[in-house]
Amino acid sequence: MKKIISILFFCSWINLPAQNELRNDTFHQITRTDTVFISKERPIDSVLSNYQQILEKTNSQLGMWSNPYGILIGCLGVMITLLGIGVAFVIYKQGKDARDLIKESLNKHEVELDKLINEKNNYFKNFEISLNKSIQEYQERLSRSQNLENKEQILEFISKLEEQKDIMDLKIHTHSGYSPQDIAENYIISESTLFYTKINLSNPNQSFIIYLRIVASDGKKYWLGFGGNIKDTPGKTKYEYTSHSIYPTKNPMIQEKVLETFRLGFPELNCYPIRIDNIRLRGSDTDLGQITFSYKIT
Repeated sequence: MKKIISILFFCSWINLPAQNELRNDTFHQITRTDTVFISKERPIDSVLSNYQQILEKTNSQLGMWSNPYGILIGCLGVMITLLGIGVAFVIYKQGKDARDLIKESLNKHEVELDKLINEKNNYFKNFEISLNKSIQEYQERLSRSQNLENKEQILEFISKLEEQKDIMDLKIHTHSGYSPQDIAENYIISESTLFYTKINLSNPNQSFIIYLRIVASDGKKYWLGFGGNIKDTPGKTKYEYTSHSIYPTKNPMIQEKVLETFRLGFPELNCYPIRIDNIRLRGSDTDLGQITFSYKIT
């Protein structure tokens, strides 16, 4: 029995190195397998590496601002911005100064114009008072005069004074040729509105037309015309009525009631005239001499 146990022990001792090698191989295999497994389970290392590279590049780019070129570029940017702001301010200031200057000039002209108009109105008012006073005085003389010759002279003088009164405060415009000249007006028409015009021609046969454009209650615009030395019969279209006459003088005068003339020219209309918004002047298409139109609306 002892011999058998000794033999088994001896065999076990002989095979011990082989078993140890087997254990070592198995251990190394397990170790390598674990290493691969661990490397596969830790991808964060590559992420950290990439993140580190990004930070390094960012830091290198941020570091450019600390070099002279970066500082120069930054200064140029600031200078261009300040220059742009300065140019914009100068343009705004110049525009504001120009607007203020124009406004001040307009205000001054408006004040001067109002002053001129007031002076003109006062002058015509005083002149009208003086004419009325003179007419009244000569009418009294006429009533006291017993001499027929004196009466005729006084009547002639009163007639001239009345004519001066009629042409007082006339608006004067000159025109030549048949192409129209338009003058803006804004005059409200009433039952007593009177249109008075005195025309100075280059020669007695020269023709002319002066128009009133009337805004009616139907919202439409109609023309009332007064023509001379073209024909002696009126002309009529849908929106225009012109009365014509032959004048044997270089200084024809026309005096017409606007409302009556409108009704005469457009009897078929159910509307009524509201205001005059335009005066149109026309001369001869053959005799191109200058014509003076003097008119007023009362």
